[in-house]
Amino acid sequence: MNRKGFTLVEVLIVVIIIGILAAIGIPQFAASIEKAKGGEARAGLGHLQTGEKIYFSENEMYTNATSDLDISLSEKYWAFTIAVATPSSTYTATATRSGVSARAGQTITMDESGTLDGNWEFL
Repeated sequence: MNRKGFTLVEVLIVVIIIGILAAIGIPQFAASIEKAKGGEARAGLGHLQTGEKIYFSENEMYTNATSDLDISLSEKYWAFTIAVATPSSTYTATATRSGVSARAGQTITMDESGTLDGNWEFL
């Protein structure tokens, strides 16, 4: 009798190997996706910084209203705010992670000199 195919043991070994590879790869993939979402925050903070510099050159002070900067930001994964210190010579722009993920509420901040800070896991 000539039978072709795989034995149950061979199939189980392949399934176990695939399971081990998936257990290693899926968390790495999720971390890579979260790092990519951080690009939205950095880009938004950069736009806010550029807008603040232009506003400062025209008005000799910073503003804490993003509407004054004439900037439209995508807020799919991050919410952006600006806090201006008194007197209006310094500011801090903040990107706060939105959504229902475990990283929701984590922040990235940028001051007027472009220094990044915050508690985002991948900063």
